[in-house]
Amino acid sequence: MTQYIDNLITEGNLRANSWAPGFAITPNTLNGTLTLTAASAYQQEITGANTGYKVKLPNAQTLAVGWKYEFYNSSMTSFSVLYDDSTVYFYIPPSSMVSLVLESIPNTNGLWLRSGATLGVASGLLNYTVSSSTPFSYGTGTTALLITGMSLTPASGSYFVTYQGSIVITGNNTSVTTAFFKDGSQVTDSIRTIASSVSTFNTTHISSAIVPFTGSEILEVKIAKSSNSNNATINSRNLVLLRLGD
Repeated sequence: MTQYIDNLITEGNLRANSWAPGFAITPNTLNGTLTLTAASAYQQEITGANTGYKVKLPNAQTLAVGWKYEFYNSSMTSFSVLYDDSTVYFYIPPSSMVSLVLESIPNTNGLWLRSGATLGVASGLLNYTVSSSTPFSYGTGTTALLITGMSLTPASGSYFVTYQGSIVITGNNTSVTTAFFKDGSQVTDSIRTIASSVSTFNTTHISSAIVPFTGSEILEVKIAKSSNSNNATINSRNLVLLRLGD
């Protein structure tokens, strides 16, 4: 059966988490706050020149996993993004965009996957950041697996790529290797290995490399471990790309 919804034609069943409006432009105000709800536009552009502006995320329990917001800062000043409990989540500088995707809902703040890009007006350098705090657990197996959320396809250019993740290794004599993969091929300069000789090892795993991209290649951060049975869990993590030039 054919269904019509605001000129959208579908064949069969139609399913969606929300029908929020697509785009909204809001001038910032001095020390003002824009409080979002489930009915707010998922694309939010902030304009103006006032300081102290804040955007507050909705109660995550009123949303669904996969809910998305995009923020565009076209203003002259930075603004902060707040969790539902009014604590500061992060700041967005001028000439930047940030995308949020709701990964899980353990409380009213939710756990979000954050990614974004900054275009420096003076330098023209394009930067990317991806962050996640949703635990990624690697149990049985030894093959390289993509760390959830740690992938993107950057614009053409040469980039300084850096990754940092908080990792917990359980089990003696287990080594864990992190590396970048470009279109499925491992970037040799990015390979970093740490080893545990205790039953529970908490540390930070860091990798970096200079990697060229054509604009269509996907970058992924993957992890592999030496023991089939021992476990590795990655908690808070960040992937940052700084464009060095063409």
